This record gives sequence, structure tokens and C-alpha cells, in this order.
Amino acid sequence: MKVSTQHFYDKSLSNLQKAQSEAAKSNEQLSTGKTLVRPSDDTLKLRNIANIDRAINTLDNQKGNLESLLNRFSLEESVVLSASDVTVRLRELAIQASNANYSQDDRKIMATEAHSLRQHLLSLANSKDANGTALFGGSRTDIDPFLESVGGQVSYLGDDHVLKVEVGENRALSKNRPGLQVFAGVTRIDYGGETTKIGFFDVIDDFVDSLNNPRKTQINIPSDEISSNSGQLVINGVEISQAGDRPDQAEIIRLINLESGRTNVVASSDDNGGVRLENKDGFEGDEIVFGDAPGLFVNLSGSVGASEDSRLWERSVSEIGSLHDSLALAIGRLGSEFSSAEYQKDLNLNSEVRLKELKSSEVDVDFAEVVSRFNAELARLEASQAAFAKLSRLSLFEYL
Repeated sequence: MKVSTQHFYDKSLSNLQKAQSEAAKSNEQLSTGKTLVRPSDDTLKLRNIANIDRAINTLDNQKGNLESLLNRFSLEESVVLSASDVTVRLRELAIQASNANYSQDDRKIMATEAHSLRQHLLSLANSKDANGTALFGGSRTDIDPFLESVGGQVSYLGDDHVLKVEVGENRALSKNRPGLQVFAGVTRIDYGGETTKIGFFDVIDDFVDSLNNPRKTQINIPSDEISSNSGQLVINGVEISQAGDRPDQAEIIRLINLESGRTNVVASSDDNGGVRLENKDGFEGDEIVFGDAPGLFVNLSGSVGASEDSRLWERSVSEIGSLHDSLALAIGRLGSEFSSAEYQKDLNLNSEVRLKELKSSEVDVDFAEVVSRFNAELARLEASQAAFAKLSRLSLFEYL
């Protein structure tokens, strides 16, 4: 079979063009540092790289969410810690107010400080972040969650909705804490056993009111409940009169007041003509203890407990302590979520490093391998060019 000169020419030209194309491709890879210079180089690999890029972009978005969360958690923690410190001071004031050594003027000074601390707590409860959104309003972040009325009553205008933020694959963390979860109230049990939910700021308002308007334990003895047979009267372990005495009402009052320095109880006439007994200033919440059996006062014996109003300071010590405990619990929850966000941030960082390494293995060239291949392709190209130059000068006349 005879092979034409044109066939040799075409074959040699095709080899030359192929060698040039392969050398040019290797040169481009060396210049760009990428294995894929154009989409047509490897469509399957290009699709894998696109999937990796999407995963990296998702991690970048989650990284931004985590940074925002960590900043918010840090701000919330600072606010709640400040609020906790304020409740510690309020409890100290409640304990001081329960001390009989303080006068009513002293307690009014305490009331001024307590009210100032209460206003500071209200300001903290309405704290906002750098974007001007309320920290403790639930999903209602465009308003102050705690509103004080003209009468001084504080109401919660936020909601209890918890917003979630995606921070990882199939994982989301809480972005906010509703105000009533952080600034939680207390459950108050009255003397009848009835329970009432009292708001955070109502507890403090009751304490301030008790400092400004103390109510003493009062016992009113009608004149017809004063014995005509026995004059025995013992108050807080101090004998006021003996069984054989027959003091009239004015004398009863005089005898009781004569020993008030030891009993901390004073007597006076009430509006109905009877005798009124009450604790001295500073002893409002104390019990008044009479004899084991009725004597001068026919219906009084043993310990007579203070009324609910007169125990406000003792109650405030307990309730403000509960406010502090609820804030401490909120701080603990914040710390837990802060740790979770930090842990997720490390996980995402590791995932991002692995994805970028995988992308690099798909995209970046192995310079040592490409340089070796490029040198071989240059040698092949030079050989093809030399062969083509000789072949292109051949003619059938040379064989005649």
C-alpha cells in the first residue's frame, strides 16, 4: 500500500499541534499554580470543587454567626453580672434594715439607696447591643422590654420567644434570653398558705416601701377583755404586774411603758378606748411573748406572731436572695452557651482547614510533577518541530 506525502504531512502536523497544546497547558498550570485553568479541563473535578466552595462559604457564614453570638453572650454576661452585684447590695440593705440598732431615719436613707439600685437594675434589664436591639425582649427587640408606668409599676412588654442561630451542620444555638427568664420573680406564700407570683421589680418595690413606711406589730385589747380578777401580766419575760394587782387602764399603760426599755413594747390608748400594744421602732417584726396562761389580758397568752406587714424586712431578705439566685442561674446558663459556642467555633475551624486542604489537593498543582512533565513536553515539542521541518521539505521527485 502506498502512503501519500500528504498523509505524512498531516500526521506530523497533528503531532506537532498536540505537543504544542500539551506544553502550553503545562505552562499555564505553572503560571497560575492551578490544575484547572478553564472549565473544560475537567468538568467532574470542577463540580467537586464547586461543592467544596459551597461548604466553605457555609462555614464562613456560620463563623460570622458564632462571632456575633460570642460578642452578644459576652455583653449579656457583663449585664447580668452587674445585676447580680446590685442584688447582693440590696440583700445587705435588707439585712441591715432588720437590725434593731437602725432608726427609722437610717431606714429612709437605705430606702433612697435601694430605690437608686432598683433604677439601675431597670436600666440593665433594658440593655441594648451595638445594633440597638434589646437583649432581654425575646423576639421583640425594637422596644424596651421592661416599661415603668407613671405609678411606678414595671411591666414586661417582651415575649418568651427564643431565637435560634445556625452555627454548624444540623446545630443551632440560642441567640437570646427572654427577660422574665433572667429577671425572674418569686413565689410568695402568705399566712393563709396562698401562693402569689411576684415580679422581679415588685419585690424590690415592696422592700423600698417597707423601709419608707414600716408597719409595727399591733395588738388592740378592748376594755372588756381586761380581767377584773387577775392582774398578772408578763411581756417578753418581764413581769409588768402581779396577780393580786388591780391596775386601771391608765396604770396598765404606765406600767408597760415603764418597762419598754426591756420589753421593746410600748402601750397607748386606742381610738376605741382600749389598750394598744406595739413593738418599738427597730423591733417591728419581733414576736410579743405573754405568760403561759391568760392573766390581765384574758385572751392573750404565749407568743403572738407579727403580722405579715411587720415582717416585710425579713421577707425581703429571703426574696431578694431568690432574685440573686435566679440571676446566678442565668449567668450559669450563659457560661454554658458561651462554652458551646467556643467549642463549635473550634469544630468549624477544623472543618474549614480540612476543606481547604481538600480543595488545594484538587486545584493547586504539584510544581515538581508539572515542571518535569513540562520539560518532557518541551523536548517532545522540539523533536516534533525538527521532524516536521524535515518532512515538510520531502517531495516524490526525490524518489524518482
